Amino acid sequence: MEGIILEKEAVTDRADIIYIYRKLVASLTEIKGFDGWMIAKAEFRTEEKRCNILKDTGNNIKFIKMRKVYSVISANIIYNNIEYALIMDIVKPDSISGINTSKPVKVAGSNAGCTYLFTLKYMKDDIGRFTEATGDSNPIHKTEKPVVPGFLMFEDIISKAYNYKDTADNMTTGYTIYFRNPVFAGDEVEVYRTGNGTGEIMALRDGVLAMQAIMYRGQLWRKHI
Repeated sequence: MEGIILEKEAVTDRADIIYIYRKLVASLTEIKGFDGWMIAKAEFRTEEKRCNILKDTGNNIKFIKMRKVYSVISANIIYNNIEYALIMDIVKPDSISGINTSKPVKVAGSNAGCTYLFTLKYMKDDIGRFTEATGDSNPIHKTEKPVVPGFLMFEDIISKAYNYKDTADNMTTGYTIYFRNPVFAGDEVEVYRTGNGTGEIMALRDGVLAMQAIMYRGQLWRKHI
């Protein structure tokens, strides 16, 4: 089953990549039955081979795994014979209001040996604009102190990553992000490049690991950092 054919003349720069990304996010947020669930992992990439699909909905949404408390779902868009995919691993927490943060992942030495890149911070209005634009109705983003949408943070990391490439032609073909702990409205999250040379970054909220991002292929973190 083919994905949606994207009607856009060119995909050449950061704005176009974010345009594709937003289309995929909007497709995933249309899925019903996952209110209160949270993203544990997300991948944005070009598809070179098909996944083993458990269930195909007949449009651009594919269910790769379906469990009571864990599912993997992908959205796909085709442009110029290239298939762009946004894949999310989502988990069901104990309750919408009682997100488990009892065992946060502390990073020894915090940012020791790392290179600071930028800081992320989102207020309720930022979250509201993103959820309205993408159709995300998950109630965890609607509380008095809402959880920041994982796809919003992922989008900013993808967008800002363009600032650290040698040339525009050296485009990455895939990103993966792991969400370790929830980020709430008003939290400041500092993003660092790790010193291990693997192209991995980490995001810390008060010394607690909020997320990790790894590039699949290409050279993202190079001499311009």
